[in-house]
Amino acid sequence: MKGISEKYLLLTLLLTIVGCTREADYPHPEVEPLSKYPISWDIVQEQERSTRALTTNELLKELCTPVADGTNETVGVWGEYNVELGGQNVTFEAFTATPLTHGSTEPDYNAFYDWHYSGEARYWESQAIYDFRACFPQTLVSSLMTQMEPTIFQGGPINTQTLQEDILLAATQVNTRTANLAQAVALHMQHIFAAVCFKVKAVDGFVPAVTEGVTSCWLQNTSSATDLFSSSGYLVHSGNVNPEITWYPYESSAAPMYRWRHKGIGFSKESMLYTSNGGLEGEEFTHNDGWLLIVPQTVKAETLQFCYTLKNAGDQVFSVMIPAITFEPGKKYTYVLEIKGSQVKLNLTIAPWNYMESSYDITI
Repeated sequence: MKGISEKYLLLTLLLTIVGCTREADYPHPEVEPLSKYPISWDIVQEQERSTRALTTNELLKELCTPVADGTNETVGVWGEYNVELGGQNVTFEAFTATPLTHGSTEPDYNAFYDWHYSGEARYWESQAIYDFRACFPQTLVSSLMTQMEPTIFQGGPINTQTLQEDILLAATQVNTRTANLAQAVALHMQHIFAAVCFKVKAVDGFVPAVTEGVTSCWLQNTSSATDLFSSSGYLVHSGNVNPEITWYPYESSAAPMYRWRHKGIGFSKESMLYTSNGGLEGEEFTHNDGWLLIVPQTVKAETLQFCYTLKNAGDQVFSVMIPAITFEPGKKYTYVLEIKGSQVKLNLTIAPWNYMESSYDITI
């Protein structure tokens, strides 16, 4: 390995000894030297207007800033690279569930753009192809995934009746033969869930009694067929050139889902039902500022219904059928029920999560 500086030789040996995962069993021929450019991360800032209950750029930084008791969140990074040795492709490990934090209390060996991982900076290997995968929050996703590699995340089952956290994943591939290693490479974080909220409002002069109010609501399938809406599913995040999120829903039933209770929130004006305001009872699905995180899937016509009860109607259940729709990851769906007496009109607004600017890019 003539011509390689002592520093780069040491780093190469460290990567070979510590990071090799699928090294071929034959003598090593000479390899290309490490690049002079370190692997580092950055955040591409956007103006933010979205609720802080769903992950935003600034909230991400805040959650990932190290604190004395170690309770901060981290972005988990997995990485590997392939090089040709002796006519064969050999894979080396670059990152394994490496925590990425914002800022550091230690000397910033590698904290370019304020994002930091422990230890000294890691440098690009020349003539190599890197695959990266990242997730946030790292601790939560690690407990859900059954397979975690730089080329695929696979997990499940994930039950959104017990899990209501905004989880984000990202993946990319970098060819050091063609990439400008002096520039950051973006990891586009994707929301794995779809977000839904329900609002009710009185229209056309209809004003319910002052004492009226919505006392509970939930989603419910109309039968127990196996192809109905499901609150659970298996997740696969694969592909690094064009990464995709794929869901496989399962365990459909006719039982009420995401039930919400209240003493009686009035709807003389537009009100969001899944909300954390107003003295709730049974707040299980209320902490995302009204957004309910669901498994992305296709809903058939005459399948899923939104049910609710009113304070002055006792146990009587009112229901509105949800029209056929495909819920996609990373999109927000707002249903507005316009109530006039016994008549209900359902309106739907669909917007990408980015429209509210709650998405962000992590770059390396």
